[in-house]
Amino acid sequence: MKLPGNEQEKLYGRSFFLLFAALLCYMSAYTLMVHLAKYVTYLGGNVSTVGSIFGVGMLGALATRPFVGNWIDRVGCKPILISAAFAAAVTIFILQWVRSVPSILVLRITLQLTQAAFLATIAVFAARIAPKNRSAESLAMIGVGGLAGMIVGPAIGDVVFTNQIEASSFHRFFSVGSLIMLASTILILATPSKASQPIPHAPVSYWRLVIKHWPGPIVAMGLALALVQTVPVMLIERYVAYRGIDGVTYFFLTYGLTAIVLRLALRKLPQRIGRERTLIMGITSSAIGILLLLPAANQLWLIIPASVMGLGHCFSYPFLVDLAAEAMPRQHRGTGTVLILAMVDIGFLVSFPIAGRCIASQQLGFETTLAGIAIAAMLCTAYFTVATGRNNRRSFGAPAP
Repeated sequence: MKLPGNEQEKLYGRSFFLLFAALLCYMSAYTLMVHLAKYVTYLGGNVSTVGSIFGVGMLGALATRPFVGNWIDRVGCKPILISAAFAAAVTIFILQWVRSVPSILVLRITLQLTQAAFLATIAVFAARIAPKNRSAESLAMIGVGGLAGMIVGPAIGDVVFTNQIEASSFHRFFSVGSLIMLASTILILATPSKASQPIPHAPVSYWRLVIKHWPGPIVAMGLALALVQTVPVMLIERYVAYRGIDGVTYFFLTYGLTAIVLRLALRKLPQRIGRERTLIMGITSSAIGILLLLPAANQLWLIIPASVMGLGHCFSYPFLVDLAAEAMPRQHRGTGTVLILAMVDIGFLVSFPIAGRCIASQQLGFETTLAGIAIAAMLCTAYFTVATGRNNRRSFGAPAP
């Protein structure tokens, strides 16, 4: 049945649902890689090795950021999404054949390169298919697909590794991840490309745009998001093993469902209290949820911190991206998006290895490291709150236009 209205006047059309499904598949395969830590330890590494691989892997994302914005603006969204998803599928498939930490590191860098290109591009695509005053809503609602993927991916990993961990388990693990990533590629191929076309404009240097339209205190929130995301992206799988808890399915199920339900139920909240306050609430909730992880003793115990962290995730990413991208002219939103995501990458690049080394040390360990992550994120949030309020007292917390 043909949906009413013009494609440029409505949000929830064919392009929206295909992008939603593509992001769901992409994030299912990407978050499945939380179990990559098992492969590293199977090959003889420890949590410090995992931290180094995940942290140095962010160099791939950072290397992509200065260019992907211009790629988006010049060639459009669809070619980049297809290339990134397909390259990620190949990378995940190859992982099952490597046995050395340096080889895994190279492939992790490649995976992060494709991830940086894919997520930045789909964020811009989501904004372009939306009516002008609903770009944040489009980002948030398509992001629900990514949240659903965060439930599916880790759960698939728990199923694969239900029995004894052995070589055949990892072959299944990486093959399944590659197939899911290929499904994302096919869905992007089927997405109408009108809104993905480049926006004609005179070439402008990435660095000149960054200097001229620097988004200000929002950068601190990019670093704060990286800090709190260190836990679900890298640490949670090792933490539950350290606590003797059997798997991460409950954590990600609760985390993802909470984020999805609240994003749908409270999607109008940013229009009432403003995107800045919504983002502050999100990062603060994530930090509190990390502190609630400290006494966890079983999978059921994970439900409360996962719920609080899910609330935080719900109100963080889309508003961080939207506020940062808004600092750029509309034809350069791609550059604005990748700039703030680069700040998140820098946060990961620093926090992953440091967290791994802190946990591996006898002086600190898991509990102290998690508490330190939460406190550092709260300090970044406090700075953003004070700086934004001071610089823009009249409009701080104002609804999105």
